[in-house]
Amino acid sequence: MSWVIDGNNLLGRAGASRDAAETKRQLVRSLANFARAKRTKVACYFDGSEPENFGRHLGSVSVIFSGARSADDLIAKKVATGSGWKVVTADRGLAARIQRRQVEVIDPGGFMAELESLPAGEEKVADEEWLTWFSDPKNRNVF
Repeated sequence: MSWVIDGNNLLGRAGASRDAAETKRQLVRSLANFARAKRTKVACYFDGSEPENFGRHLGSVSVIFSGARSADDLIAKKVATGSGWKVVTADRGLAARIQRRQVEVIDPGGFMAELESLPAGEEKVADEEWLTWFSDPKNRNVF
């Protein structure tokens, strides 16, 4: 089972700045820790353009910026390709669009609490995760 994160929505619910690149990086680091702990894959979607030197992968986390499109549109397209997705969003419009599919919509508040309850674990990054991460030239910046 894989997770799809409405990044801007999650940051907004957490009271964080939706626009700051460093806030987005911190969220991605937390998601990578979550993915390691749960042994799952995560796709995190953000609205807008990709900040300069922002990595597209960190461990089992893929980061997607919507550009001129809506992140909601990209999320709806992603979950249309299969079943068993867990989508973290409080966006009622997005939830209504995807509810007919075999998708579980997760409340961001509960998900953030789960992220915060995980041990840091950054020192236990597997070798293959680092190789994947460094294979993306954009990740050579500090994440």
